Amino acid sequence: MEELKPYNIGFSGLSNGIHHFSFDIGPDFFSCFPLSEIEEGFVKLELTLEKEENMLVFDFRFSGYVDLECDRCLDCFSEPVEHQHTIYVKPGDEFSEQSEDVVVIPYGESHFDVAHYVYEFLHLMLPLRRVHPDDDAGESACNKEMLERVQYLSPDNHPSGTHLSDGHSPFELLKKLRFNKEN
Repeated sequence: MEELKPYNIGFSGLSNGIHHFSFDIGPDFFSCFPLSEIEEGFVKLELTLEKEENMLVFDFRFSGYVDLECDRCLDCFSEPVEHQHTIYVKPGDEFSEQSEDVVVIPYGESHFDVAHYVYEFLHLMLPLRRVHPDDDAGESACNKEMLERVQYLSPDNHPSGTHLSDGHSPFELLKKLRFNKEN
């Protein structure tokens, strides 16, 4: 994909030492990954490549925000992201990931694609519980109307089955079923 081409870092023509790359990650990047939990946002990536004789060291520094869906009210909110991660890349016989920080690429490779690592790091930064942060007064910034609706439909507010439109629990219908017992 054309949007991911800049993330394929060519290192073979670079001299030994430190090299800097900068990326603005936004909706175009996230649209390249159909299963991405992130669709919107803006993240600045400062990527430092330290090229050594027999190893490449990629230092990723992320800062910005991504838009997430609130688990409580389903409205979107901006989640700040700030993260740093380092990957060590060394040559070997075939491609393999020896650990989360060490990658082996085949001898003779001239490029290293960091797009998938950027995608993974951004998703690993996401909180498990995604809810609106509290406002300045310490109150939930969630959609009040949706919270009231959830509260109204809560089982704690209704005896079993009484909040259904026909006034009957679906389990009552199941209890009426009779089966022929054949031994």
